[in-house]
Amino acid sequence: MRLSSLFAPSNQAPVEGSGKDSSSVVEQNLKNGMEEIASKSPGQSVTGEVVERNGNDILIAIGKNQMLRARLDSNVPIDVGQQMSFTIKNMGGSKIVLSPLFANTGNDPNISRALQMAGIPENETSVQMVRTMMQEGMGIDRESLFRMMRAINTNPTADLETVVQLVRLGMPVTENTVFQMEAYKNYDHQITEGLLEIADTLTGTLEEMIAAGDGEESIALFREVLSLLTEAEPENTEKMTDETAQAARELEQEIGKETAETVSQREMPLSEKEMTSLTDGLLRAGMPEEFVKAFASGELSSKELLGRLNELLLKDDLTRAQRESITHLIGGKELNKLVKNEMMEQWLVAPEDVAQNNKMENLYERLNHQMNRFNQALEQMTKTDTPLGKAVSNLSGNIDFMNQLNQMFTYIQIPLKLQGREANGELYVYTNKKNLAKKDGEVSALLHLDMEHLGSVDIHVSMKDSNVSTKFYLRDDSALDLIADHIDILNERLNKRGYSMNASFVKKGEEDSDNVMEEILKQNKNISVLSGYSFDARA
Repeated sequence: MRLSSLFAPSNQAPVEGSGKDSSSVVEQNLKNGMEEIASKSPGQSVTGEVVERNGNDILIAIGKNQMLRARLDSNVPIDVGQQMSFTIKNMGGSKIVLSPLFANTGNDPNISRALQMAGIPENETSVQMVRTMMQEGMGIDRESLFRMMRAINTNPTADLETVVQLVRLGMPVTENTVFQMEAYKNYDHQITEGLLEIADTLTGTLEEMIAAGDGEESIALFREVLSLLTEAEPENTEKMTDETAQAARELEQEIGKETAETVSQREMPLSEKEMTSLTDGLLRAGMPEEFVKAFASGELSSKELLGRLNELLLKDDLTRAQRESITHLIGGKELNKLVKNEMMEQWLVAPEDVAQNNKMENLYERLNHQMNRFNQALEQMTKTDTPLGKAVSNLSGNIDFMNQLNQMFTYIQIPLKLQGREANGELYVYTNKKNLAKKDGEVSALLHLDMEHLGSVDIHVSMKDSNVSTKFYLRDDSALDLIADHIDILNERLNKRGYSMNASFVKKGEEDSDNVMEEILKQNKNISVLSGYSFDARA
């Protein structure tokens, strides 16, 4: 749909200073519309006149010089020029999803008939329930309707569409699964962000405890954190398969030995001044001088130092002066910076490590174990309602939801670290466990990137045999030009591996791509292999 084909609706006047062409006018009106609804949230309503409709994509005028481009969540009869009210379903990402309010449309006779046969009263909730079930490709027999109505009534505050989708996926409808499903659909589900939030809120929680005079309790919490970070990990004696070993060798050749060494190299997170302050504090707290010197010279790793510090905190004969020094140390930025760095070392995965056998399985086993212990410690201290407690609980719920989703799809997020620095990254892998590819042998993938200069980037990839097709969705012309100018690098690498590729480029807004969860929840539900990667590159 071309912006220049749009026209101002009857209830709008042209934008003042109309030396602009019609496309510029509409662009300004769309900007005004987004500003108008910026304060709204999902569940609230918006009213306007339908200016244009193309399938489920619509353009509506919501006020003077205010227009809104959105996607309908259902295929209901709507005419151009019709004044309608909509419920905002989703404002995440680059698109807005609207649901027509019940009062706007007459009931589908099939919906009314299904409710009558099931003996369920016809009202806004029941009609929307049946309509959503039909959109999800579900049966609307009497038993299915009663089961769905029970799930909705048991979760009265939950979004109806989310409840229906969870039931269709065979997942339990709980407060956590509803919360996580909506977070996944709105791009608010990143495991990496959850890990960083825990590391950040730990510092704030400790500072608040110390400021409130809970020095001993802060030491107890910090000791628990150190125990989690320094406990021994089970050795993995399994060897890599021949295929994995070969992939690892190819990876090293691909990125170069120097880069691989840089990625895996430990970097000291402290400046020289911070190091001096930390070592002085460790000595005052009673840390043996030989350990402090070994750490300062690089002979003792951060994890080993934290282990030694934990041993010190476990002693019963600490003097009052030592405890005061330890409390001061715990509240200082230097030690907390070191702890955060160690958390990221343990919780994020370098790209070259992903190929190791059981790497991700071991990571999530460790995260589950650590979060459970974290939760127990916070419960004993009645700190579950703190930002730290909420961050730990949310991450635990996210991992649990991911595991449940994995019952139907092979799905995992991989929090990545790039070149020894903190970088948000996620690897999504979705496969329908019944069918690993479409009947024609085609495999599809969705790659999502959030980058500082390129902004939000979506890449749809499909492969059949050795032919690869890619479509890049980028925010503006400069980003499109940048990718197009360097696409030959990707072409060369694929050609070396025996693949041929064709690429196309689309400016976001002219044609939007679905996010990963939207792909999973498409009506036909014939999802084969869907992979996606999400990175936040701030270099």
